[in-house]
Amino acid sequence: MRPFISINPYTENQLKEYPFISGVEADQALETGNDAFRIWRKKSFKERAEPVLLLGELLKTNADSLAHLASEEMGKLFSHARAEVLKSVTLCEYYATHSEELLKTETTQVDETLEIKISFEPMGIVLGIFPWNFPYWQIMRSAIPTLMSGNVMLVKPAPNVPQCSLALQALINQCGFPKGVYQTIFADEERISELIKDDRITATTLTGSEVAGSAVGAQSGKYIKHSVLELGGSDPLIVLHDANINTTLEQAVFARFQNNGQSCVAAKRFLIQEEIADEFIKKLIAASDKQILGDPLSPETNIGPLARLDLLQLLTEQVDLTIERGAKVLYRSKQRPAHGFFYPPTILTNIPPSSRAYKEELFGPVISLYTFKTDEEAIAIANDTKYGLGASIYSQDLNRARAMATQIEAGMVYINQIVKSDVRFPFGGIKKSGYGREIGSFGLKSFCNAKSIWVKKR
Repeated sequence: MRPFISINPYTENQLKEYPFISGVEADQALETGNDAFRIWRKKSFKERAEPVLLLGELLKTNADSLAHLASEEMGKLFSHARAEVLKSVTLCEYYATHSEELLKTETTQVDETLEIKISFEPMGIVLGIFPWNFPYWQIMRSAIPTLMSGNVMLVKPAPNVPQCSLALQALINQCGFPKGVYQTIFADEERISELIKDDRITATTLTGSEVAGSAVGAQSGKYIKHSVLELGGSDPLIVLHDANINTTLEQAVFARFQNNGQSCVAAKRFLIQEEIADEFIKKLIAASDKQILGDPLSPETNIGPLARLDLLQLLTEQVDLTIERGAKVLYRSKQRPAHGFFYPPTILTNIPPSSRAYKEELFGPVISLYTFKTDEEAIAIANDTKYGLGASIYSQDLNRARAMATQIEAGMVYINQIVKSDVRFPFGGIKKSGYGREIGSFGLKSFCNAKSIWVKKR
């Protein structure tokens, strides 16, 4: 397995390389984390909030430099990377303000003689394994509520964004957290397995692929460790005949091409009702053709490169084999930048159920397009996937859309909106998209033990 290597996906130049931690270093991190937990868990919510709020301020101050780093390491558009950093600030502000109320002890007076109190106690060291596509937000949306609930974290970032993770660690080190509350580790798969096995790790959380989630979930289960998995998705975007086509189109294009098509909640499958299909498809092709491929640091660019060469190779294979199965290329951009891991925006139709594009998640700027006659047919297509992360329904008939939403197999359904995360509400999926929830009050309690104390009054 290769060490942590930072490669600019636009220039294709290697930036930096970092070695894996040793077994001794991993043990030291666990000991430091254990010591930190004994201190941190005793802190009041106000005391925990102080460094968290300072971190939010530092993120604001350093938003441009952090965004530039993300553009260089994984090809995210600079404007999108900056927005990601600023969105992470909302996590700090929300949980610093609301954690005490959300985690307050619940008291139930059963009758005159029996009182039950339920408190939420931190678990200990949480091992977090995170992806590259949102190198700040993905870590922060797990770490901030986990820390505010009194836990400490070992954070293993994705191997291709080490500089982003180190920059985040450097800011955290300036905030006054006790040493070891938040530690970044560059660990390989063998070391991760050893960490999960270690009794000092009490829980795991992973955002990533189905394969990685299955492995971590299985190991966590073997050693009776609580786990949260946020995995892939193949979200449907359903457009009913009465939808506002222009508004829907604008949101749909963003929903698919955001982050260069590399988002778990991207709208990967477009389901268009037949009455409006011709008009919608014509406008969709025109909008797709306006997307400019190029340098993620340029304000003129709409779509940057994929984050790694192997990701480009995988997407190419998935699409090519789908076409061999009989799918039709409705549109493919003619732009071919001179360098960089670019995949041209593509629209596929007539996609066979036996094909890779039908069965798998396509992580890049490729739209799988379907048409349908009835609501029941749309629901059947939407649910015919192993994934169940999010879904969008566009219609002016809200009662109709709500009725469909109840039948969609997904953790989140958005009506007349794209799927997105909001710090105030739970985020997560079902089926092969994982289990457990992040953010909102659910995320805050994900790594808490609910402890009940029964008091019988005499």
